[in-house]
Amino acid sequence: MSKKVLILSALTISLLIMFLYALTLGSADIPVSGIFKLFSEGNESSKDIILNIRLPRILNSMIVGASLSCSGMILQSMLRNSLAEPGLLGISAGAGLGAILTFILPVSFSFLLITPVSFIFAILTTLMIFFFAKGFRRKNSNFISSNKIILAGIAVSAFISSINGLLLLLSGSSVMQIIYWLNGGLSGRGWNEFNLGIFFAAAGVTGAFLISKDLNVLNLSEELAVSLGLDLKKFQKICIILSSVLAATAVSIAGIISFVGLIVPNLSKLLIGNDHRYSVPCTVILGALFLLTADTVSRMVIAPSEIPVGIVTSLIGAPVFIWLIFRKNKN
Repeated sequence: MSKKVLILSALTISLLIMFLYALTLGSADIPVSGIFKLFSEGNESSKDIILNIRLPRILNSMIVGASLSCSGMILQSMLRNSLAEPGLLGISAGAGLGAILTFILPVSFSFLLITPVSFIFAILTTLMIFFFAKGFRRKNSNFISSNKIILAGIAVSAFISSINGLLLLLSGSSVMQIIYWLNGGLSGRGWNEFNLGIFFAAAGVTGAFLISKDLNVLNLSEELAVSLGLDLKKFQKICIILSSVLAATAVSIAGIISFVGLIVPNLSKLLIGNDHRYSVPCTVILGALFLLTADTVSRMVIAPSEIPVGIVTSLIGAPVFIWLIFRKNKN
């Protein structure tokens, strides 16, 4: 058995262990043995807690972690920039704008619209970035320069973030809800969010698997990839669609969560190498494990209360990111 397969197997086992451990945590202690006896008679309260509260939250955390990580992997490979992530290109800010507009709606059922509206705004933001980047394209080039996409993303992200800041000041009584959402959190996320997100997350991850060989070709260089027969213009569109769908899915479920799409792909490549046939599944599993662990920590630190999971990912991700920078400089 190869080293790469062993690493993937170890990560999968770690994810299963963390999954079971997270099911046992909460205001009501339920041992692992109780989980396996869940459907026996006399366990109705435990069954309700596990199936309606803890399980959907855990599954949502795994979807969000896997989607953000896979989105970051696609963007970093397409742009050939290890600092690329959904937040850098404004996808998260666009979803935030949709969520803020939903929060300040003067209707009682507006919370039901948060997930679909933020998803739509994230997709629209991506289309806007691609449109602007396309306008910057050189006339003698058949594809958009990676630098142009990054610059367009930064500009759009800054513009939308300024609108978000203004709306936050005008939000009135909804300000606390908006701040919590902008910091990322999985509290109260249930089967509705899971049912909406699982289809798009599965489609995006599957698409990433299918283009893994082309990502390997693109890793050589844009010009060499074109000379080898890769339709880079079409491939860029596919990558942007996949990454935006994955990021929009994650942000619409859990709000804006930093560092997952940035550090997990880098850690994955550090563990398993640059071959995307292995680094894509490694990134997906590691991302699900990372966010599930962060969400579990967010539930434990000040139990029975909790802190937004986005704060935990930043506290963990910032030191790891600094370590990655020092390691690359040393190499």
